Amino acid sequence: MKYKLILFFIIFTISMRILSAQQDSIDIYELDLSQLSKLKIVSATKVSQEIKEVPATIYIISAKQIEEAGYFTLEEVLSDLPGFQFRNILGLNSYVFQRGIPNQNNLTLLLIDGVMVNELNSGGFYGGGQYNLSNIDRIEVIYGPSSVIYGTNAVSGIINIVTKSAKDARFGINTIAGNFNTFASDFNYCYVSENEDFGISVAGMIKKSDKADLRSEAGDNNWSDLMENYENDYTFDLKADYKDFSFGTNYMYKQTSNSTLIKSTDTFYKDYGTEWNIQFVNNYLKYNKLLNDKLNFSSVLYNRNATVLGNSIYYVTDTAQIGYFRPNNLSGIESILSLKANDLLSVDGGFSFEYERLSESNSWSFSDSVTIKPPKPDKPDILDNYLVSIFFEPKLNFFNHLYILTGVRFDQSSIYDQITTPKAALMLNIKKHSFRISYSEAFRAPKPWDYTYGLGNTDLLPEEMQSIEGSYSFATKFLILDIIGYKNKLENAISQESLLDGNRWINRGEINTDGVEVFLRYSKKRLSSFVNYTYNLSYDENGNDIPEIAKHSANAGITYSFNKHFRINLRANYCGRKENTKEIETTNSIYIDPYLILHSSLMITNLNGFTIKFSVKNLLNEEYYHTSNRMPDRYRQPQRTFLLTVGYRINNGK
Repeated sequence: MKYKLILFFIIFTISMRILSAQQDSIDIYELDLSQLSKLKIVSATKVSQEIKEVPATIYIISAKQIEEAGYFTLEEVLSDLPGFQFRNILGLNSYVFQRGIPNQNNLTLLLIDGVMVNELNSGGFYGGGQYNLSNIDRIEVIYGPSSVIYGTNAVSGIINIVTKSAKDARFGINTIAGNFNTFASDFNYCYVSENEDFGISVAGMIKKSDKADLRSEAGDNNWSDLMENYENDYTFDLKADYKDFSFGTNYMYKQTSNSTLIKSTDTFYKDYGTEWNIQFVNNYLKYNKLLNDKLNFSSVLYNRNATVLGNSIYYVTDTAQIGYFRPNNLSGIESILSLKANDLLSVDGGFSFEYERLSESNSWSFSDSVTIKPPKPDKPDILDNYLVSIFFEPKLNFFNHLYILTGVRFDQSSIYDQITTPKAALMLNIKKHSFRISYSEAFRAPKPWDYTYGLGNTDLLPEEMQSIEGSYSFATKFLILDIIGYKNKLENAISQESLLDGNRWINRGEINTDGVEVFLRYSKKRLSSFVNYTYNLSYDENGNDIPEIAKHSANAGITYSFNKHFRINLRANYCGRKENTKEIETTNSIYIDPYLILHSSLMITNLNGFTIKFSVKNLLNEEYYHTSNRMPDRYRQPQRTFLLTVGYRINNGK
């Protein structure tokens, strides 16, 4: 491992040496990093603001970075950022831990074009390959509590996937093939009227992969040689803009095997024949109007559907197939006024109403044979819930250097009654230097899934987070250095309790996280590079370490462009030792070993519209594992994977 750590830091050192040696004047790939602070985003406050005015840690991953790195899933994108750790069970879902709190993806909100896509019944978002990365303009990642703006579940952060514009004429198509039966194809088309007041874009994707070999010994002998482990993803996006109106729809259908949830060896469970089918349909209609030079009004009407379809087969036993069904739907409206009273004072305020129809629990059905599919389960009991929210956020701006921001949100829910959430921040920008200190709170309200799981528990209280964060940033044309420190406390933490007659969720104690993140980005002429390091200490109210969280993690990457057509990318991810939730039988240890994995990508681009890319995941074929909260003791991660991409595109009619 020590040699791999040395290699990790060599990646960044080489980038600096090559960078300092650049003498040519080719600037086609030159990035002015200081301009990032002037980029306007909406994700953090739901109002267009420059990054330097937002009281949160924000990182933006561009379409160009996604293409150059050869990312295949959303988790791969996040894995290069500080503060992220993962529990990938290589099955129906993979789990993302932001800043040191293990969860079921229900402490981070995932948005597509500003509309949440977290699963409605559980509140967690789905990881995996169903996101069409070729249709992404950028991904905005906001760290820390954001409940004042977004309400429940915005505890650890926000991830907003911004799809490509409906006002940028283009056509593109890509095809990907690789080992582990990996195949993907996508297209993207946009039409813009001659007077440019109307535009419409459509995009679609199909993606399939077996992901890894987990059969027999390769998977710790948890499964047989007959094991099925696949993921099939289908996505369609539509976006249309006309004057002050914008309409969008996002459809995602994820089909996976459930084999990795349980062990099949020495049990009555089979590791083939399962099928998890979940469908997401998200629609929105937005209106944005600048009423005068001081007042802006925006409103969005949205409908969300997240249904585990009735043709899902959750388990296959030696006597039956077991079906599963869980429908859910939500409709809502939100309106926001943004007032700039004068150069000193601006105020943002909003009102939202949501009505949801959620399954109280899932429903089951059973067949009489291991080879016969079960009938569609009956529709489960449905709960009707509502939520009314109001938020208010004034900001003082002194000479465009000093910003003082406060905010408060009030929620009235038919499920969790009333919650008030505050925040406050102080930001100072002086030339190349930026300082920030902030205090914020957040909460995650229990969902029907929490109340009814297993034995059930109707007395669950919302989880509540208090967070203090301080940061320093230094930015020049070619370099950005971010140093962030944070201290978080999650109270009423919801965890699973095991009893003689079953399991249930309960509120149990605290989770505290103390952390430091350092992120250095350096880009000039033909080469761009980054390195980041995270120290995160997670512990309970008694000072005991929280399982599944490593104290140390780091990432580094280099992209070098030999000319305007040919470039190479090399990335490294390191995760330190972490405690597992149980003892691992094959190692007689409760710890997951540290690992360092490398990825690479070679790309020939813009050759008469064609792009050819060859990517290798886990370049050195490292054997590494993630933690487990399921029946298997741990989860082997994918072996070396090869991907070949061939694409063709035309931008702006050229």
